[in-house]
Amino acid sequence: MLHKKISLICGGMLILLIGSIVYLSTEKDNETLDNKTNEEIKEHYNKYVITNNETKLYELLNGKYIEKGYISKNIELELMDKQVDDKEYFQIKSNDINYYVYYKDITPIDNLNVKDNRYKNYIVFNENVVTNNLTIFYDEKDNELYRINQSYTLPIIIKDGNKYGVEFNKELVYLKKDNVKEVIKANNTELKNSSGIGVLNYHAFYDENNLEEKNDCTTEICHSKTQFKSHLEYIKENNILSVTAKEVEMYIDGEIQLPKSVFITIDDGGKTDVAIDLLEKYKMNATIFLVTSWFDPSSYRKSEYIEFHSHTHNMHNGGKCPGGQGGEIKCLPKEEILSDLKASREVLNGSTVFCYPFYEYNDYAINLVKEAGFTMAFIGESNNSDNLVHVGSDKFKLRRFVIVTYTTIDDLDKYFDQIK
Repeated sequence: MLHKKISLICGGMLILLIGSIVYLSTEKDNETLDNKTNEEIKEHYNKYVITNNETKLYELLNGKYIEKGYISKNIELELMDKQVDDKEYFQIKSNDINYYVYYKDITPIDNLNVKDNRYKNYIVFNENVVTNNLTIFYDEKDNELYRINQSYTLPIIIKDGNKYGVEFNKELVYLKKDNVKEVIKANNTELKNSSGIGVLNYHAFYDENNLEEKNDCTTEICHSKTQFKSHLEYIKENNILSVTAKEVEMYIDGEIQLPKSVFITIDDGGKTDVAIDLLEKYKMNATIFLVTSWFDPSSYRKSEYIEFHSHTHNMHNGGKCPGGQGGEIKCLPKEEILSDLKASREVLNGSTVFCYPFYEYNDYAINLVKEAGFTMAFIGESNNSDNLVHVGSDKFKLRRFVIVTYTTIDDLDKYFDQIK
């Protein structure tokens, strides 16, 4: 009997021992698995990440992660420095998105790409959009970025046809009008839309320290480096925004509001190296209106501050039509003009911005410029004292201040003093 008791005790102890070994082994395995998971999670965390697929957004409510929407693939995000609660979900750092993403849906990156924040120069409208309960944000090309089950009230930055431009997650995004429940008045700013844009018209440039350049540029539309530099310094010192052709058109159409602004234009395309150097130095935008049979846009060095638009392909030849300098666009046969304008647009990758040679035009020329696909065309100065471009201006008779060798800073001051 005693022997049986001893056997039972020993057997029980053996079972306990085996159970303990199994338990410890399982606990160790779980610990190893947890460590592996933690390591994997750490590998996915970084200050900056990119979504590697269509990534769900989660909201943390009562300790649970509730699906709120999603972000499209290849969207860059900044994460909060300190993560809380369940480390499998990382919180996005943003004033607009108080949400989390699952660690397996993102990949660390070194830095965020620099986003185009030019829209921050615009004057926001005193109107807000209120979206539906499902809000869908798009980029400029109508690619979907965010889809969130939430209504937003956001200031309008751009009114662009069937959509509104707004700021979301520190970038310019778009809302389609069918996703907007209502537009309401708001007090977003006390700044007023500029009463006009001053368009400056230059031609050729030279460095006065280069004798050859100086001797080869002697007309009154040939500008010294010193003169152009002084004009750019005036623009900078007076906080005048240099705008692009697209921004001019958006302003005319009432799609954006601007502070006091200038559109710098250079006609023909020759002798521009001095100007391009200075524009890059001062980080100012300008348009070169090219005669594309004379100058190839690909021969110019690439610059983010320079854009090229049409000054015809080969219709900058005088003495062909009655009146003025005899610009050809006023009277050549229709098909000849359209063929020339088509060739120019093709060289310029479909440009829709035009400048009349010799500043000369008539109704015939305007109609053909429109038929050729241009949406905006510039002339010179008008006898009218008002040579600004305004909201609602005739987009095929846009005036410019013609700059000559003797245009002074006082002259510029008078031009821009007209803008209120």
